[in-house]
Amino acid sequence: MQNRLLELLRDDLSGHVSTALINVDGQLKTYPIFKTTISGMKVTKYVYLDDVQARGQIMAASLVDSTGNTLATKTLSITKGDSGLLIAFEFEVKVEVSTS
Repeated sequence: MQNRLLELLRDDLSGHVSTALINVDGQLKTYPIFKTTISGMKVTKYVYLDDVQARGQIMAASLVDSTGNTLATKTLSITKGDSGLLIAFEFEVKVEVSTS
């Protein structure tokens, strides 16, 4: 398998993520992607809720594309108070080729 193909797949995956939806006390709130890191074939998307945002029970976080389609969801159970919260979504691109 060519590494270039994996790089294209990794970059394509990263490009589809637009924003995050965070479920706080049963209400969905939209947050921007705080940071994206790429290391090898891993893409990590970070969402940051600062000390004044989203106080309460964080029940889930989702990454969505530009049309609002959910791409990935994490179920959480975090009580957020006055401190910031960083939520990370990590993806690793792997391709397996089988011969039949």
